[in-house]
Amino acid sequence: MPRLRAWEGYSLSATLAPSFVRALFAERGGVYVKIAGRCRGASLWQEGEEVVGEGCGEEELRYWSGLWLDRRLAEERAPLLAAAHRELGLSVSPYDRHLVFVAVFLSRATSWEGNVLRWCRGIFSRADTLEELLELDFGLLGGSFQLKQLGPALREYAEKAYGLSDPWEARKALLRVRNVGPKLADAYLLFTGLDPSAAPVDRHALRMAARLGLAGGPPRKELCARYRCTECPAAPSCLRSILSRVYGPVAGWVQTAFYAHDTLFCARELCGSCPLSGACARPRG
Repeated sequence: MPRLRAWEGYSLSATLAPSFVRALFAERGGVYVKIAGRCRGASLWQEGEEVVGEGCGEEELRYWSGLWLDRRLAEERAPLLAAAHRELGLSVSPYDRHLVFVAVFLSRATSWEGNVLRWCRGIFSRADTLEELLELDFGLLGGSFQLKQLGPALREYAEKAYGLSDPWEARKALLRVRNVGPKLADAYLLFTGLDPSAAPVDRHALRMAARLGLAGGPPRKELCARYRCTECPAAPSCLRSILSRVYGPVAGWVQTAFYAHDTLFCARELCGSCPLSGACARPRG
């Protein structure tokens, strides 16, 4: 039974909450049980400053708990965010790429808690492997456009992107999958562990970056399909490129911290208790 020591202030539940890997687990009284993929049926939980796993190895536990993250590097590259969000690791799963793709693809323009987790549990109770997913009728789970589009997208993903390990080749291949743009491609790269510098640019990242003086726009699919960030003519104004350049290998964690912070503080207008209020360029009344 592997046990991992966490840093002070770390929280397993807070780390899993914003991760697409969360869709691979069911929470039962503080214990997270793997419902699909590698080590299905394994469980993990937190005991004080330790994370404990059962039914998996130390490597799996380290990735799923987010404790693979180099905390000292996060403190060096993003000191304000690291101090404000000591609870956050970065949960990834290099072993379950096809399942992460499903969760990422379903997340477009809908509720994470209300729909994506529910859909994923329904899907993963019926199919586990990529082959099983390709045979599944997703219409059995509902009539949303996300579910209707998932089957064709999965077939293209299996043909073009599944199994690719080079981050840039995988990103280009993903962008050739219908209804997949830069945000989804980068989320896939990040939460499969293929590229920790990949920062998905969503509305939370756009708002938080602007507040911290890193204003930029979302990446453009037509350019992403042709260029690496370092070669792209839009790189100086593209937030994805800016975040990767400023934060390097912890840019993906920074984007996750942006999501958590915008959700926990900014959306609730808790400026008076915000640990980043002194650095915020857009304080609220």
